Amino acid sequence: MELTQKERVLILGIIYKSWEDTIRFVDSIKRCLENEVRVILVDNSETFPGSSFMEKIGSFDFITYIKSEKNLGYFQGARSGLTFYLKDNPVLPQWIIVCNVDIIFETPEFMNRLDSLENIPDPEVIAPAIISNKWKTDYNPFRMSRIPLKKLFFYRFIYSNIIFHNGYILFHYLKRIMKLMWHKIRVNRKSDLKPPVKIYAPHGSCIIFHKNYFERGGTLDHASFLFGEEIFIGETARKLDLNVLYVPDIVVRHYEHSSIGNFISKRINKLYQQSIADMIKYYDQ
Repeated sequence: MELTQKERVLILGIIYKSWEDTIRFVDSIKRCLENEVRVILVDNSETFPGSSFMEKIGSFDFITYIKSEKNLGYFQGARSGLTFYLKDNPVLPQWIIVCNVDIIFETPEFMNRLDSLENIPDPEVIAPAIISNKWKTDYNPFRMSRIPLKKLFFYRFIYSNIIFHNGYILFHYLKRIMKLMWHKIRVNRKSDLKPPVKIYAPHGSCIIFHKNYFERGGTLDHASFLFGEEIFIGETARKLDLNVLYVPDIVVRHYEHSSIGNFISKRINKLYQQSIADMIKYYDQ
């Protein structure tokens, strides 16, 4: 599974019972990055996909499919895929993309755009435009500046009770509906940003890492099973003096959290509680 000279991008796609999304995801890679990419799909699902899925995935020679023995979570799943890759390829590719499979790549000249970023000093982490298929807005920048510690404590309070948590989700759901109505008659102010823009944290559904991120000490060693990846990357970049850049002319489309849904269960609430505890612990006061 060695990368050829042309295959300069490694994509680590994490699956959780989202096999139809995965086919759509892979088809978009074929359109935008064929012959320049190696894809490792880490499947965290407890069950196995159907034979038609395996036949489809098996028809692409640039894809390696790994069925995890247990659900590793998001960044831990990505880390296992990267470890698998490095067994046969001790040299990192130029770019490593960590993403869910509920996205598709939409920039036809994706590789050319990444190549142009090589002229920018230290482009360690790239936050592309992540357009919500549901809300028609860009999820990046996730955070322009560092989140105040008191806000993390506020989130810990909200996540402490599933009723509070789902009420908070409902509040933001209604807020998004109002914003969607507003944006029908008003241009999104993010369009005024001139790329690339230095930001604090990228949205976690698709993060593009330059190899310099890892060579300068960055990792995927986020302690939480799910959630909080954005703050982990933001804090890692801050501590190591790495750049996180918002590049809106690299575009992916996000089909929401297909495997999670809108309101959360007690299990997901517990994962949020663990994540916020890990974030506060990692957060350098």
